[in-house]
Amino acid sequence: MSVRAAITGLGPVSAVGSGAAEFWRALVAGESGTRGLTRFEPPRRGCAVAAEVREPAPLALDPASPRSRAVQLALAAARLALDDAALSLDGARERVGAIVGTGVGNLDLVERALADVARGVRVHPSLAFRAFPHAAVCELVREFDLRGPVATLSTGCNSGADAIGLALDWIRAGRADAVLVGGVEAELTPGFFALMSAARALAVRYNADPSRASRPFDAERDGNVPGEGAAFLVVESQAHARARGARIHATLAGYASRAAGTRAPYDPFNPVFHPEPTARALAAALDDAAIAPERVSAVSANGSSSVFYDAVEAAALASLFGARLAQVPVHSIKSMLGQTGAVTPALQVIAAALSIEHALIPPTINVDALDARCPLDLVRGEARRAPLEFVLCNATGFGGFYFSALVVGRDEAK
Repeated sequence: MSVRAAITGLGPVSAVGSGAAEFWRALVAGESGTRGLTRFEPPRRGCAVAAEVREPAPLALDPASPRSRAVQLALAAARLALDDAALSLDGARERVGAIVGTGVGNLDLVERALADVARGVRVHPSLAFRAFPHAAVCELVREFDLRGPVATLSTGCNSGADAIGLALDWIRAGRADAVLVGGVEAELTPGFFALMSAARALAVRYNADPSRASRPFDAERDGNVPGEGAAFLVVESQAHARARGARIHATLAGYASRAAGTRAPYDPFNPVFHPEPTARALAAALDDAAIAPERVSAVSANGSSSVFYDAVEAAALASLFGARLAQVPVHSIKSMLGQTGAVTPALQVIAAALSIEHALIPPTINVDALDARCPLDLVRGEARRAPLEFVLCNATGFGGFYFSALVVGRDEAK
C-alpha cells in the first residue's frame, strides 16, 4: 500500500458558504451559488452571472485593503482549515509547510495598476510585492508564523490539485509533518471576463435565471460559470496526526498529473480533445494510490459545464471503468459553485472527504436532460447515500493540454 497522508483540516470559502459545516449543508441541499454579477457591470450580450463569495468570512473582505481580494480569501480559508485541524504550532513551526495554487493570482491589483499607469497615476510601491502570485503564500506564512517549506504553483485550473499533490509528496518524503495547502482565485474582473468571453467559454443562455446556468453534462449546457473563492486543507503524516490525537476526516491516497502531449495549437473554437490523456491521469493517480479502478466508490468530476470538456471527460471515464461505468456514481460540485479555477480541485477534495465521512454523495444540479455523449450514473436531483471507500477527483486544465487527478480515501482506522 502506498503512503497516505491524513486530511485533518478543512477550510472552504465559497459561493455557497464558508466553513466545512455550512459548505457541506449547501452541497447536500443542492443550493446554487450562482447569481447575477455584482462586482462590476457585466459586458453587453456576454455572461452576466457568477459564483461570488457573499457570505461573511472569518477575515473581513475589505475592498479598501491594500491586499488583493485573492490574498484576503486565502487568509480566511487558511484560518478555517487550521482551526478545523486544531493544529498547535507551538514548537512545531519548522515542520509545517505551505503551498498555494492559483491560476490568475492577484489579477484585481494587476488590472488596477495597469489602469493607473495608463492614466498617469502613481503606482503604490507595495504593489511590487502584492501583485505577484506568490504574495498569497507569503502572507499565509507571515500571518501564521509558519517556518517550513513554501511553494506557489500556477498550472491554471489544475493549480489546486497540483498543490495538494505536492503536499502529499512532501509528507511522503518527510520534508514536513504538516502542510497548509489549497487554491485561491479572485478572477471576477473586467479583464478576465473579456478574455474568457472572447474565447466563448462562458455561459450566456441563463443570464435571466442565474441559478440554472452551470449545467455539467446537461444537453443544454453552453459554457462555464466563472467563480471565486479559496479552499485550504491541513494535510499531515498519519503518524503526526495520530500522535496528537487529531480527527482525521479522510486520507489523501494518490495523485498524478499528465500532459496531453499533442502538437496541436490551442483553438478555442475548434478544440481537438481526446479522452486518452485524461484517462492516463486518472489511471496514474489510482496507481499512485495502489488501488484498482474497481475500488473507486465515486467520482468527483471536473464537470465544468463546458460543451467540449464534459463530453471528453465522460469518454475518459468510460475508458477507465469499462463495463463498470454504469455502477460508478459521478457528481460535479461545479453545478453549484461554478468554475473557480484553482479553487475547485481543493473544494473537490474537501467535498470528497466529507462525502466519505457522511457516506453521502452531493447531487449535480441543473441536469434536465443528460447529454447522450455522457452516459454516466450521474447523481442528480438529491444526494445519494452510499458507503464510500475511495473518491477519484478529476481536474482538467483549460486548453486541454494537461490533466490532474487525486484519490481521497477512508481513514483505515475507521
